[in-house]
Amino acid sequence: MVEYRLIDENPAPDSVRRMTFAMFMPDGRAAAVPEPDGPRLPSGPVLPGEHWLLDTALRIPLEQAGFRRQRTHPYAMTGDHLYVWVEGDRYRGTRAHRSVELLVDEPEPLAATLHDGQSRALRDAARSYAEQTDDDWFADNERLLTPAYLRASTAEGGSGFGGTPAQWRFKRENVLAGMERSGTFLDLGCANGLLMQSVHEWAAERGLSVEPYGVDLAADLVAEARRRLPRWADRIWVGNALTWQHPAGRRFRYVHLLLDLVPGGRRRELIDHAATLVEPGGRLLVSHYLSEGSTEDPVVGQLGVLGITADGVDEAGQTAWLDIGLDA
Repeated sequence: MVEYRLIDENPAPDSVRRMTFAMFMPDGRAAAVPEPDGPRLPSGPVLPGEHWLLDTALRIPLEQAGFRRQRTHPYAMTGDHLYVWVEGDRYRGTRAHRSVELLVDEPEPLAATLHDGQSRALRDAARSYAEQTDDDWFADNERLLTPAYLRASTAEGGSGFGGTPAQWRFKRENVLAGMERSGTFLDLGCANGLLMQSVHEWAAERGLSVEPYGVDLAADLVAEARRRLPRWADRIWVGNALTWQHPAGRRFRYVHLLLDLVPGGRRRELIDHAATLVEPGGRLLVSHYLSEGSTEDPVVGQLGVLGITADGVDEAGQTAWLDIGLDA
C-alpha cells in the first residue's frame, strides 16, 4: 500500500497523475460538493499536456465545484496522487464550470461528513491552511502567477486577465475615474506592465498626461515588463508592496494597488504604507476585482471592514480612492 505523507514542497510536474482539492472560501471556511451519496472534495486526473499547478488545479475545481482558485498549496501525497488546498471563491463567469450550491462550513464539522479518506484530507488541509505564514502566502503566489503570466499568449493574459483587449479596457479603464489631473502613476503589482501602459494611453485620450511607474514582487515579471516597455524600463522595480520605497524617495500623484497583493490580515498595513508613497494632494487608488458569483464584498465594503471611508468610487464599484491631504 502506498504511503500517504504530508509534504511541504511543490512536486515535480511529471510526478503528479491525480489531484484532490480541499477548498477554502474567502472567509476561511471550507467547502465541499453535495452529491447524492454524500459530500465530497473535487478530485480527478491530470490530463495529458496539463501542468498540475497551472492547468489541473484551475480546471477541476471549476468543472466539479464551480470554484475559482486564487492560490494553490500542496500539502500531502500518496504515490502520484497529490492533495492540495485551494483558496478562492464561487464562480459564475464564462469559463466552463459547474453550477452547484457548495456546502460551506468550518473545516471540522464538514470533514466529519466526508468519506473514503477525504475526512483526513480535509483535516490535514485545514491544519496546513491555518499554519501558513506570510512568506508561504507570497511564495505560493509567485510560484503560481509568474509561470502562468509568462506563458500567456496575450498581453492581457500576461497581466492576469483572461479576456480580449476590449474586455480588458471595459474592466480596467474604471481606474481612471479617480484620476482628474495629469501627474505620475505608480502601479503596485504591475506584472507585465499592461496597466501602466493602458492608463498612460487612456489618460491621453482624455487630455491628461500620466507618466507611469511600476513595482512587482516577481523579478521575472519585472524583467518582462521592462522588455515590453523599454522606454520605461528604468521606472519598473522589484519590490514588495508592503515595504517598497522609491530609491530616491520620490512620491507619486496617483498610487494604485490591489487588495489581494497581500494576505488578508495585512491589507490595512498595505494601504497605510501605500499612502506614504502618494504626494501631498494626490490619491491612493484601491481596486478589488471580483469574479461573477463572488461571495466577497466590493471594494468599499472591504475598506469599511478596515475602518476606512473611501472619498470616491467608480461606477462599477471596483476602484475606490482615498485623498491624501497636504499634511501627509
